[in-house]
Amino acid sequence: MPIKHVTQANLTDCGLACVAMVAGKSLDTVLRVAVKECGYPKDGPHTTTDENLFKLLDHFGIKYGKKQKVKTVEALPPLAIMETRKMPSTGNSHLVVFERTADGDEHALDPGWWLKQQVRSDWNRIKLDTFIPILTGNDSTGKKGSKGAKAPATAVPTGEAEAVAAEKPANATKPKNPAPKSAKAISSAKRKAPPATMETAEPVATTSAPSLTDEWVDTSMPTCTTDTVANESGTDAA
Repeated sequence: MPIKHVTQANLTDCGLACVAMVAGKSLDTVLRVAVKECGYPKDGPHTTTDENLFKLLDHFGIKYGKKQKVKTVEALPPLAIMETRKMPSTGNSHLVVFERTADGDEHALDPGWWLKQQVRSDWNRIKLDTFIPILTGNDSTGKKGSKGAKAPATAVPTGEAEAVAAEKPANATKPKNPAPKSAKAISSAKRKAPPATMETAEPVATTSAPSLTDEWVDTSMPTCTTDTVANESGTDAA
């Protein structure tokens, strides 16, 4: 929502006018609070220190960040109270409100009553020095939400999921006690085989009983897939 411009009433109440703009209040309302809670003289001067500026913002429930130097206009937050360099005539700084609208328009709302153009973007002439970021509802919600925000699950493409599934060997089902039965059959056959005699013995069969290895293969013992898997594998102001 665009900020409503407020014009200061004298040479020293630019800070009060800036608070009125970001709080959506009238200059008279902010002045009454400044007189009552910050000890401002009713008839002026109304020079605003950082301490009093923070007190007024707190009173109106305005969330703000740490005061810092202006580097570039593009790096400024969407809303801020900005301080210009000190004015030679008074030795005090002048306060303005920086606003970046939803459509990307960047400008300063200057409360100075002596200016013909109070909505300004002549940054070279304004000579910005420091700023106090004003946190909007979206800014504060974003900060709280980022504390407990869980990282979204990484989606695995269908092709990769199928490849991973193919690499994992299926659980092998072991045959139910094949060895003992075969062993018994072999030993039983050995016990029951009649002794061969030199005279009456018939030709002995040359086919040997299946080995234990052959039985594992015949009963579908799964082969090792290790090789296959491996191969596929953030002031004072006036």
